[in-house]
Amino acid sequence: RGEKLSILSHDINTNLQSMARFSEPSLKFSALDKEMIDSLTGDKSSNPYAAFDGIISSKESLLADAQSKRHFQTVEAVHLQEFFVSFWMGDYDEAAKASDVAMSFPSAKMPKMQLIYHTFYRGVVALYLYREGKGETWLKEGSEMQDQLKIWVKNSKPIFENKLILLEAEHYASMCNVVAAKESYELSIKVARDNGYTHEQGLAYECMGKYLMSIVEVHEAGHCFLRAHECYLQWGAMAKATKLWRDWKLDLCVGDIVTSKLKHRRDENNEGSKWQSAAL
Repeated sequence: RGEKLSILSHDINTNLQSMARFSEPSLKFSALDKEMIDSLTGDKSSNPYAAFDGIISSKESLLADAQSKRHFQTVEAVHLQEFFVSFWMGDYDEAAKASDVAMSFPSAKMPKMQLIYHTFYRGVVALYLYREGKGETWLKEGSEMQDQLKIWVKNSKPIFENKLILLEAEHYASMCNVVAAKESYELSIKVARDNGYTHEQGLAYECMGKYLMSIVEVHEAGHCFLRAHECYLQWGAMAKATKLWRDWKLDLCVGDIVTSKLKHRRDENNEGSKWQSAAL
């Protein structure tokens, strides 16, 4: 539900040692989760693989161990983690590659929480790549992800509504329906906020910013990126927020917004002076 990443990180850290004693499979999955959180927060001080006491020292050695033992669920989990990290850090090409590998395993279709988020994020990736000219197949796949969320939203509207609306916004954007796209982005932002999904509120702002930038509504896009940045900071994803700031040069956006506000006030003052002069 968009819990603060610092809380999730603390909870995983607390349980890693007990998992090392009682459940090696759970330890592997938790170490991957902790490494993903560290990638988003920018925490380079922790080592989630220390709990393996030297048997496994990194994600690469975890992957090699799983491949040698033909533990395909663990192999899938490694590539899913790479997908999630690449997605949140804005590298959609790498996210698509990792997703393709993860989904190639039979275990990928098993019901699990990761499948829900994979479907949602893969839909965002697909529709964005279509607009980037990567091929018609991405539009078809994005539509399929959207159809899946239409089924899920009937079972749990609070969980899936904002996700479905964001995919609808991305689809409208892909169809060059500017009015419907903007309305859906704004609605997705509102529903995510109302349901407490701070990270997905930020994602919707970011997606809207990218779309507005693509149709050369630069000033409005800057506003969206700044709002996304605020959401990511609130979520605790410092590394993600920093990357967003650098990628879209938000320091310039802040300067433009301040300049625009000053100009607006100046114009209002000038209008007020003219009205007073006229009244005299």
